[in-house]
Amino acid sequence: MVISSYIFSMLFFILLKPFYLFPSGSIGIADVFLILTVILVFFAQNKNGNEIKLFREDIPFYIFTGFVLLINGLYYLCYGNREFIKYSTYWVYCAAAIWVFRMLYSRSFMKVMVLACGFNIFVQAVVLVSGQGRYFYESWGGSRFMGTFNDPNQFAFFIFTMLLVLFMYYRSGTEYSQGKRILFYFIFTLGLWLIIQSKSTGMFLGLLVFFFILFCQWFYEHMHRSVRRVSWGFAAFCIIILGMGLIWYVWPDADFDISRTSYTLISRIQQKIWKLSNGNLADLLYDRSAERLVLHPEYLLFGAGEGYFERFVPWGFEEKLSPGVFHVFHVNEIHSSLFDVWFSYGILPVSLLVYWVISNVVKCDRRQIAAVIALLAESFTLMNLRQPFFWFIIVLAGMSAKTEVKLEGEEVDSYGGKIKEGICTTH
Repeated sequence: MVISSYIFSMLFFILLKPFYLFPSGSIGIADVFLILTVILVFFAQNKNGNEIKLFREDIPFYIFTGFVLLINGLYYLCYGNREFIKYSTYWVYCAAAIWVFRMLYSRSFMKVMVLACGFNIFVQAVVLVSGQGRYFYESWGGSRFMGTFNDPNQFAFFIFTMLLVLFMYYRSGTEYSQGKRILFYFIFTLGLWLIIQSKSTGMFLGLLVFFFILFCQWFYEHMHRSVRRVSWGFAAFCIIILGMGLIWYVWPDADFDISRTSYTLISRIQQKIWKLSNGNLADLLYDRSAERLVLHPEYLLFGAGEGYFERFVPWGFEEKLSPGVFHVFHVNEIHSSLFDVWFSYGILPVSLLVYWVISNVVKCDRRQIAAVIALLAESFTLMNLRQPFFWFIIVLAGMSAKTEVKLEGEEVDSYGGKIKEGICTTH
């Protein structure tokens, strides 16, 4: 069947995504398979006589991509720096990924996605246990596991998105066998263990938001349905007290020095807390390479373009920093997805992007909303918008509550329903 070639190509993209032969930021083998999938779907639609259409719900994103090309193109003409072209290519790549995700959205596609996500987590766990994985070493000797990736945060984000996809698919079903439930919880726990090994505080924040939302949903459902509200209220009170105790436990001493610790995820959290509690707003901005928001606020209006970050050397800003709190060695992109895009492209394009994201999130099934909110919360700490799985989860959120999807002429419910293999043609 024709659809099998699409799923087969997408399967290679997912399975090869963790493996890097070249430095991060360059095209990888997995990216070639995603581009191949886009080409196969495009020509198959044309061959079958179907009109190639852009999805109406994604038009704001396509317009945003047009602004990206325009703004980066103008700055390329001004400075002649090829980074503007490179970052423009990333956004075109993500737009194509969003399109093909919607085209291939079906039960068979989701099954392949989930199986591949679980397999990826298992493979990275094997790499860790076998001692063959890569490590990032701090200047003073501490290390962070990054599997087959080139960066520990990149590795942690990949595992994080794998877990979110698994969770969203699991929550889309109504009944599962005991064996499938055990398998889901086993793989999910394995993924959490890998994130802990990466020591990523950004993913920790995402997981914290994820479990907090799940707790609030659980508490509301039991309080709403149960007549024993006092008992449930007492249970919630105990959990809150426990949380406050954990905060007290991890709060660092005034003379905290991470180089004198065993360097775990907890010690990295303590380091972040110590920096924030002993610093000021200027320190926080400098740590996230966001000082340019203060030094060049005019770009929040019309955009600075994405690339050639050496333009924004923060001369004089270091005088506002607290002595010995932060150490910055180079200028790079802002470590926050929203503010990086806002600064790069201005208020109008970022408004279109935010509108598109919100329009998908509000359609999300409430059983899956914890995954989407956790992803957005994590994105405030790192720039992960160039990763296709970020956009896939947003698209999945918008598709999760659909009641009708037409696949090769057949009307069906969401991907959790009875869906035959096919390409999504209309909605």
